[in-house]
Amino acid sequence: MAAGFQRRQRLLQSPMRWRVRMISCSVPPAFTPQSDIPVSMLRERRPVWRHISAFDRFVDGGFAVGGGGSPPLVEGRLLVLGRIGWFRRRCRCHRLAPQGCIARPCSRLNLPTIVGAPVETGVELSRGSAGRPGMQRPIPLRVRLLGELQLVGADGKALALPASRKTRALLGYLIATGQVHRRERLCDLFWDGPDDPRAELRWSLSKIRALLGDGSRARLVADRERVGIELGDALVDHAVVRSLAASSVAAATTEVLTETVALFGGEFLDGLDLPLCYRYQEWCIAEREAMSQLRFRVLAALIARLEDVPTDALPYAYALVAADPLSETGHAAVVRLLGKLGRTNDALVHYERAHRILEAELGAPPGEELKAARQALRPTPIAGARAAPSGAARRTLDDAPRPAASGPMVGRDAERATIDRLVGMAADSGQDVILVTGEPGVGKSHMLGYFSERVAAAGGRAFSARAFEAETARSYGIWIDLLRSVQRQRPRHGLPSVLGPLLPELGGGEGGVGDRTQLFDAIVDLLYGLAADEPVGIALDDVQWLDDASTSLLHYVARRTEAAPGLVIACAARSGEVEDNIAVSRVLRSLARDGRLTEIELDTLSAEHTAELVRRLDPALDAAQIVAASDGNPLFALELARAHLRGDPGPGRTVKALIEGQLAGLTDQVRETLVWAAAHGRTFTPQDLARLGPFDAAGLLMALGELERRGLVRPAGGDAYDFTHDLVRQVTYRSLSHPRRKLLHRHIARALRPAAERGGDAAADLVHHAVLAEDDEMAARACIVAGERALRLFANAEAAGLAERGLRHVARLPEAPEKVVSRIALLKIRVLAATGPGLRSLPPIEDEIADATTAAEEQGLQAAAATGHYLLSILHQQAGQIEQAEASTLRAAEIGRNADRKIQAHQLANTARCLLELETEIARARELIAEAGDIAQSLGTELCELHWASGLLERWNGRQDQAAVHLARSLALARRSEDRWREYKCLTWLATLHFEMARYADMHARCEELRSVAERIGEETPFVDALQALTALMTADDAADEALESALARLRAADDKSYLAYALNSAASFYCRAGRMEQVRLHASEALTVASKIRRRCEIAIAKALLSAAANGSSAAEVDDDCRAPIELEDFSARARAVLRQPAEPARSAPTAAPTPGLQT
Repeated sequence: MAAGFQRRQRLLQSPMRWRVRMISCSVPPAFTPQSDIPVSMLRERRPVWRHISAFDRFVDGGFAVGGGGSPPLVEGRLLVLGRIGWFRRRCRCHRLAPQGCIARPCSRLNLPTIVGAPVETGVELSRGSAGRPGMQRPIPLRVRLLGELQLVGADGKALALPASRKTRALLGYLIATGQVHRRERLCDLFWDGPDDPRAELRWSLSKIRALLGDGSRARLVADRERVGIELGDALVDHAVVRSLAASSVAAATTEVLTETVALFGGEFLDGLDLPLCYRYQEWCIAEREAMSQLRFRVLAALIARLEDVPTDALPYAYALVAADPLSETGHAAVVRLLGKLGRTNDALVHYERAHRILEAELGAPPGEELKAARQALRPTPIAGARAAPSGAARRTLDDAPRPAASGPMVGRDAERATIDRLVGMAADSGQDVILVTGEPGVGKSHMLGYFSERVAAAGGRAFSARAFEAETARSYGIWIDLLRSVQRQRPRHGLPSVLGPLLPELGGGEGGVGDRTQLFDAIVDLLYGLAADEPVGIALDDVQWLDDASTSLLHYVARRTEAAPGLVIACAARSGEVEDNIAVSRVLRSLARDGRLTEIELDTLSAEHTAELVRRLDPALDAAQIVAASDGNPLFALELARAHLRGDPGPGRTVKALIEGQLAGLTDQVRETLVWAAAHGRTFTPQDLARLGPFDAAGLLMALGELERRGLVRPAGGDAYDFTHDLVRQVTYRSLSHPRRKLLHRHIARALRPAAERGGDAAADLVHHAVLAEDDEMAARACIVAGERALRLFANAEAAGLAERGLRHVARLPEAPEKVVSRIALLKIRVLAATGPGLRSLPPIEDEIADATTAAEEQGLQAAAATGHYLLSILHQQAGQIEQAEASTLRAAEIGRNADRKIQAHQLANTARCLLELETEIARARELIAEAGDIAQSLGTELCELHWASGLLERWNGRQDQAAVHLARSLALARRSEDRWREYKCLTWLATLHFEMARYADMHARCEELRSVAERIGEETPFVDALQALTALMTADDAADEALESALARLRAADDKSYLAYALNSAASFYCRAGRMEQVRLHASEALTVASKIRRRCEIAIAKALLSAAANGSSAAEVDDDCRAPIELEDFSARARAVLRQPAEPARSAPTAAPTPGLQT
């Protein structure tokens, strides 16, 4: 053993001058020229291998032979640096490798080729981990994070990643961070929702474990608390690049910088954005920004080093400008280098273009650097100068063949038979919902097209729409598009004005209840009406991107189709990604449990059918070669076929590479049109692109015609276009750098802002583009507009999400009055989104509201401060903190007096209404109502809040008819302004008032309206159930007792003590009249306990009176003094006074409601 060690030591110190040493990331190596290799070793190939093997055994690892002297970026490797060409010629190591060694591709960075990076090929020699002859060391896993996530195994093939985007994002996060994370942390990052996040995490980890356990050296390490990935010897491009950042760009060699640039195959974790998982999204964006900045530094360094070789430097200058269009350094470099190459005209044209871009985006003329580059040019007239066309631009528009029109579907006999059967049966009875699933490009959209054809063949009509990833914040987006499709195809049928909230072009006035709160019924009725005349098919594509509101409507319509002959629904979704959408998954599981879902899972085509598909495009094509390469994916097969027709077969190409090949053949103008369309994110019209981007009409129409001819876009109904496949959109968009994307989205957001401010559905689009533009001020404002619209459309879940997103953008704004106003507006949306018939708990944001309210007061923002105090009063009342609620509402009235007169009237009426609901300071409430009434009369305006407060005061006084008139008018005003919170509350008060007046038919009508609203926003109705159970009790229904106890149990679970005390006292009052004293004691004692906790004096008095009557049958004379004394002072309501005088009478009264959250003008 000692002798062997000494031999290895002598080898390390050999005078043969092999430059062999341990090299770290920060130490550049020296060149090892051929002349340094001893002649004796050149003549003896086998001894070279013996020396190499000794090195390998000595370090118990592998080593590489790199080219060009470029340094390795992996620590702990022994490297033999030499000329790879010489090594191949002299040693022929790729043929004569000794037993136990293997040769494989290796980049000039002495790394195995990073996927997608255009690196040169070397030879890496490695040995089994134990150094035993005959044992091959496994090739390490190769991971690409810069670009689309990709893992390449030992066989050189990319591993099949999980279909779930969230699972892929989790995998990328674990690899990029290289750390062990607590499960709670991962749940917060990826599953911040109401479902079981740990179960979702376990499901995703099971997919990752299966992926990494399939022959790779990396493995998932997890226990009950922590999760991580052991990478082993895996090679990660992100780690390589970060290692350069950890050292110094300036100290790195030019070869290292060149190789580093080559590793940037795209943006970090491109395509794995999760906008709704904001913590992960912020991490991802920050990492992208860091990678972009490093790329800019590397490009700038290369430009500076190669300045004397302008031919070599110019591509890097263009790359810098493409990556960051606002880089003055990049533009100056392009101008300077073009000048050195004698292309003065090109330099001048680029200068003018850069001047326009920088002035438009930065609001200032170019700086000295760009001016200096311009002045250094030799004077040449710019007239008639044009930029030299790129290789792509020099191609004529006729180079590319026109794609063949889509013909009949190939194969899919069983799937088509299923659709034929379901469509054929639809005329007689309602049918299952059809769900078509499969991987991208497998033909899901084509199958929906076949579904539409079969509906038409049956004498019917199909209406289609699709969801878009960019529209996850657009409430009812897919249904809005579907309704417009109906309007376009059936203009004579007409759409009801009740759909005005979804389609502003329909107009519509105040209307009745159905005009505002029964949108779902209106849509169902519309579909029923269409199906009554002819069979109707509804085709919804890409439902994995549905928003929550659209998902709820789909579920509602799907459940009603069973009773709708002639109506059939078909949806398509990507396998795996649909599981990421919790709402859609829940609906699909529900339909499946009910036996109402028929799933058609599309697999790849057989070899025979793939060949038939290819021959339809051109019979002369080599179908066998394309079939073998495409693996039966129809989109891939067609793209390969088109590449063959272009003379670009590209063996081993991916579908992404094929699409990129098509894009490379476009002229600059046509490609720019496609880029803007991809950034737009959904279907588009020529008018959309003309409004958003720098296009003239003639050039735009020419470009769209060319894109359609090449099969990249297609007509989508009316004057709209869409991409032929979403993969085309993705590849186009992902070809842009992060700064370029931001610039495009900023332009689009600015163009959309005026339309969004008017309250249309453009608000959600503005949110999307403002967020991607990283414009916090615009994004916050867009979230306010979109959140308020979502509330009007009963999309409370979307409203809450928009409020949370907006608050994160507000937090990044500089301190200013506008920041405080926006913050309180978003907090108001957040609170309103949690209100409704379901009595859900309000979010725990009291401290945040208090902080914002204090800031508003300090800055003299009266209206914002008053709104903040009302939000606090809601939270205080919900928590049973009556004194704090009273203080907050009185403080709001005091602040409101400093605002303008209309706001002042609102605040005064608001405070009065709140005091009446809190059953305190009634005399003060009378004064405030009178004062608010005088102001409103002088302004000639009607106020919802004033009618509401007046109705409650009339009820307090016992004038129920007048109270009903005021509350009905308040409801109408709330509906006219689409104020859903006030609409819920006024409906609740009217229902309880009708109950008090024994108008049970009217009460049931109001209850059904409330139940309809609650169903649409996914809530239960515990108080509505209690009212209807009490009515059944009053009308001697046999099952009333059981229904009442069930309703009371739900009220207890909702933990709303005011409603619970009311219902218990009402039940006890009935039982008292019926002589069921045990039930009186049971219900009244609980009512007393509950009412005492929230200090409701009227409910306390009623409960005590009923308990007294149950104890000895006495009258009010035997009631406690503290309940009897204040009767003459009108501190109790008329209903409470009546119960105290006659405890056996039923006490019909309404509970209090929460105070209003803010002002409505």
